[in-house]
Amino acid sequence: METKSDLANYLADLKKSESEERKNFLTNFSIDNLQNLDIFKTHRKLYDRLKLVADADNLYEADQLYKTIHFRCLNNNSIDDALTLLFNGIIFFTDKNSIQCANDLAKAFLETLKKCTMNSLNKELRTQIKLIHESLGKCSLTDEERAEFSIAVLKWSTNWFKKTKMEIKNEDSITENYQNVFGHYDIHRDFAINYWKEKNYIQARYHFLHSLDSEAFAYMLIECHLNFGFPSEYDLFLAQALFQFLTLRNLKSAENLFFIYCQNHPMVKKSKINNQFYESATINFLFFLITTLKESNFIEYKEIVKFYKSWLNQDSSYNMYLERIEEYFFNVKSAKKESGGLFSNLMRMLTGESRNPKPMTSQEARESDSDSEECHSVAELEDNDILD
Repeated sequence: METKSDLANYLADLKKSESEERKNFLTNFSIDNLQNLDIFKTHRKLYDRLKLVADADNLYEADQLYKTIHFRCLNNNSIDDALTLLFNGIIFFTDKNSIQCANDLAKAFLETLKKCTMNSLNKELRTQIKLIHESLGKCSLTDEERAEFSIAVLKWSTNWFKKTKMEIKNEDSITENYQNVFGHYDIHRDFAINYWKEKNYIQARYHFLHSLDSEAFAYMLIECHLNFGFPSEYDLFLAQALFQFLTLRNLKSAENLFFIYCQNHPMVKKSKINNQFYESATINFLFFLITTLKESNFIEYKEIVKFYKSWLNQDSSYNMYLERIEEYFFNVKSAKKESGGLFSNLMRMLTGESRNPKPMTSQEARESDSDSEECHSVAELEDNDILD
């Protein structure tokens, strides 16, 4: 199949790009380059000692020195130097598989982040966070430490965004409110890529939903279905993700996901009847749904819902998603919301709260033994109404 080749090429290019970025970044932040930090300009012997014990793999003394120098950086209010030092230490200890030392420095990194005065995420810090997240996954026996790191970083990143009145037609309003609740889009994207490379599809899927990289998300869903799904489920993998993007008010990503998935999935391409329609009622409905939402055309929306009513009734969750979509995009209030039940569970799945989520498809059932990053939601969300 041509698309399997396209998918393989996409993954190969992604891994190559990630590998080159990692190599270049770690070279720039190697222990040899730590000597350029301000703290070592006045304490050269301290650097020489750290370099000596690190080269000798004296992990105990290296741990003590990293912590001591970090403390001095904080006393000098050299926050950037403190973060650079800790980043170097975390990579050093994870490479040596010294789990406890790496985790201790990761916690210090989180505490130091809180002292930052920056008002946006720069490329250097973003890459540090991504590589720490990746490294913690390589050396930990469980995912608990990395989950703790992920949650804390995302919560910290919410401080850059203000909660305002949500305006569904104002993209800036949606972006601001969204990241105020869930954390920075780019950090989610980097975590998603890390998990995807590890074939941890459940966690990757969660973070892709909270990022803007719908292209990578589409390719991951294609790979996921081709490797783990039943052939007949090719449209369901798309439908669940697209509905969940829409319940997060992210119409632009939902649209991009739809077209990239349909253009690159071999079974979808094979099912195309003409330039616009498909054999799958699911995919045709999703196309019309996106079109009516973009045009804010409630009359046409109701017509397509009526036309596809028999199909929608095959899965009760579809109508529950549509109730939320009507409320968010057309300001149509749904019936009295229940505090529990199926849809509440679906929303908790979306926000990362459900400890035992109902499997979406056979793929999630097969992957149910994957590491679980519990309670990802940085605001302990009950559902997405908190965005309002």
